[in-house]
This record gives sequence, C-alpha cells and structure tokens, in this order.
Amino acid sequence: MTTTATLGSTLRSGFQRWQFWLLLLVLGVLAVALVRSVSDEDLDRFGLGNTSLDGYAALSEVLEDREVQIHPAPSAEIARELLTEHPGAPLVVLSTGDVPDDAFVEGLRARGDRPVVLLSEGSELLSALHPEGPELYAGAHPGGGSGSALEAGAQCPLDAAVNAATVQAPGALFYSDEPGCFTGFSDDAGDAQMLIETDAGVFFGAPAAFTNQNITDAGHAALALWLFGAEDDLIWYTPMGLDTLDDQQWASPMDFLPDWVTPLAWWLLLCVLVMMLVLGRRPGPVVGEPLPVQVPAAETAEGRGRMYQSANAVTASAQTLRSAHLIRLARLLRLGAAPREASIIDAAARQVRRDPAQLGALLARQPRRNSDLVAYAQALAQLEDEVQRAALSHHPSGRHTNGQQDTGRGSGPRNEQDPTHLNHQQGKNTSND
Repeated sequence: MTTTATLGSTLRSGFQRWQFWLLLLVLGVLAVALVRSVSDEDLDRFGLGNTSLDGYAALSEVLEDREVQIHPAPSAEIARELLTEHPGAPLVVLSTGDVPDDAFVEGLRARGDRPVVLLSEGSELLSALHPEGPELYAGAHPGGGSGSALEAGAQCPLDAAVNAATVQAPGALFYSDEPGCFTGFSDDAGDAQMLIETDAGVFFGAPAAFTNQNITDAGHAALALWLFGAEDDLIWYTPMGLDTLDDQQWASPMDFLPDWVTPLAWWLLLCVLVMMLVLGRRPGPVVGEPLPVQVPAAETAEGRGRMYQSANAVTASAQTLRSAHLIRLARLLRLGAAPREASIIDAAARQVRRDPAQLGALLARQPRRNSDLVAYAQALAQLEDEVQRAALSHHPSGRHTNGQQDTGRGSGPRNEQDPTHLNHQQGKNTSND
C-alpha cells in the first residue's frame, strides 16, 4: 500500500511539474495531425503528385512538358466515365495490391484497339486477369546494382523496350507463351520476363522503375516516354479496395484511415496495458526495518513537509502548524506540559492585549489552497513573535526552561493542567520541535 501511494504521489507531482510541456506536446501533435489531414499533398506510393523518392512527380512533370494531359481515376466508376469521354486515350492501370472489380476486368479483356499498360509488382492483377494462365507469376527480381540490369533481348517484340534497352529496378517476373522483354532467368517453365504482352494489354512488373528515385537509371525514362507519351490524353487508374464493394454494401471507416493508424492503435493499447499492470499490481505487506542511523528532527520535519507538499495535503499541513504553534505558545506563556487550547488562547490574548475570539478564529481557520496555507503560516508566526516580544518585555532575562511551572510572578495566569486535552498530534510534534 505504501509503495502504491508513493508511486501515485510521484506521478501526480511529475504531472504537475511537466503539465505545461505535456499540454504543449499534445497540442503540437494535434496540430500536425490536423495539417496532415487537411493537406492535399499526394503522399501515396507511386502517386502522380508525390515528390518523395517513391513518387511519380518527376514522370508527371515530364509528361506535362510533352503536352500529355493525365486524367487520374481514383475509382473504377470514374475510370469508366473517362474512357467514355476519351475513346482513343491510352489507359494505365497501376495496382499496388488492390485489383479492379470483375466488371472492369472483363472490360480490360475486351479492350479493342485501346492501348493499355498494366503496372504491378505482384501477382494479384495478373491472377485477376488470367486466373488459369497462360501468363503466370514467376517470382521477384531484386534490382538494385549494375549487375542486376535486365537486357531487352533479341526476342523482344515491343519497340518501347527495345529503345529502352535495359531495366535496373526491382519488380516481378512472369512466364508467358509469347515472347517478352527483360528476361530475368530461364528454367523448365520457360523464360521469366519483366514485360509481357497479354490480352488485356502490356504488362510491366517494375513500376518502381518510374519513381523519382529510379527514373534516371538505365533506360527507365525512355521506356516511360514510349509507354505513356504516345497520345495527348492519358487515363491513369489506380484500383482501390472500395472498388470491390457492391452498390448495396457499406464501406468501413477503417478503409479511409492511413495504414499507420492500426499499428499505432495496437501500440497505444499495449502501453495502456503495461501501465495498468504497473499501477495496479498488488504490493506485499509493509516490512518494518530499523534504520542504522539517527535522523535529525529537522530533516524529519522537512521530509514530512515535502511529502505533504507532493500530496497537496493542505488540511494536514495546517493541523500540524496549528499543533506546533500551540505547543510553543504554551512554553512561552509557562502554562505547563498539557494545557487546554482555550487556556492558551486566553493567555496569549491577555499577553498581546487582543480579543480572545479573534485569536480563536485565527487558530480555527481551515486553509483550502497552498496560497491560503502560506498566509495562515505567516499569521501564526506573527502571533508567536508578538507573544514572544511581550513575554520578553515582562521577563528581561529571556530565559525559560521547558516545562517550568509558573510561580505566580509571571505574566501569564496559572492554569489547571489537563493531560488529556492536547491531541496526540501535539505530542508527536513536541518530540520533533
């Protein structure tokens, strides 16, 4: 119980000390989150407006300089409308894991003469287009160093790949019955190639080749211009998970949150559980152990005062001050070992020539805040100083012995002793005074 109380007092004290900075930190985090939520900056991977290393901002600017107008389509419905508005415009389908709905996939298979470029570094889009072949996923190509550059090859039938010559980016390789380009390896299943032709369009397995980081490597820029810069209009469709929902289905709010929200929520939940275990653990019984040294009374009083301050125990602090001042007033007025509180107040009032009711009200005051406690302590100290000066004026020698009985010649009246009147708290403070 003592350990838990001490830990709680420490946490409250630390929070009071750092609450301004904690509030400032929370406000800063909320401001950053608000700015990010209202910002229209493109932060998506392979986003046309993304200026980071994994964005397509450089490719988009180059195409705009060549007077190619890009029409982004964030959903299948918008893509269908753009296809109707621009009958001869090429279509780019960039898949980052999601695939179009079944109706759109069927439309890709029956595309007619429209040029279509399919970009995906995984097997999801190819499996949706050709679930049973003849094109199959062969594996991943690491890319990176100069030794991993893939040559277009003599069998390559596409002019865009032939003019690009090489590709040096990570991506996916595919098997195909038809000749392709950029062969990664060959085995019993055939040649694993990065660029193949399918019924739905040209399939390229390395969309990372066109990012801001890799667009200037090998023949990536030339390949991009040949694939995307042939016409004045270009429809750019990026499938999303919402495209697979039916008209009657409701979308979950989680579909609209960023990817980092879920791991952050789990991490905060783990932190809360750890804090609950720390704060809610059951301590063992209190073990008393004698100290090997003697602690001075002044240090004990100071430590108790700091403990009261940390716990914000204003009422207990006021009671301790009241008891200590009553004990010292009783000594100054030579009222014996255990006088009544009313006797102390009457004797002090006669000594300083003040109304006893006023002094009683002062001693009975109950501070509620730390500022009230400071004013209360100052008023008690002023009263004690007045009593001491008055006592010294009546006794010039100024020498008093603890516990000395009044002989009748002192300034204070002789009172009947009552050992049971002063409370136990006064007795404890007598030993520490």
